[in-house]
Amino acid sequence: MDSLKILEKQSGFMRLLVYLLDNGEKTITEIMKDTDIPVHQLYSSIEKAKELELVNSRMDKEKYPPRNLISITAKGKKVAKKINEIVLLLK
Repeated sequence: MDSLKILEKQSGFMRLLVYLLDNGEKTITEIMKDTDIPVHQLYSSIEKAKELELVNSRMDKEKYPPRNLISITAKGKKVAKKINEIVLLLK
């Protein structure tokens, strides 16, 4: 039961990784709109994923105003694929 509670608390984090795996580099606004992850949960999920080297962020200065783009790393792709495997097992 404790494992399930841990997974439930991390649902925004897991949805972020799977979303980036499926959709590539996106802005925070695009991620929020497409995933319905609450803003506070999204920002904390991005920070945690950056700490774990699962995502990268970069500033796109070619457009005005500059945009913060979030992308998944190779390590993040492996984790997201495992999350997808777990979801398939639970169906």
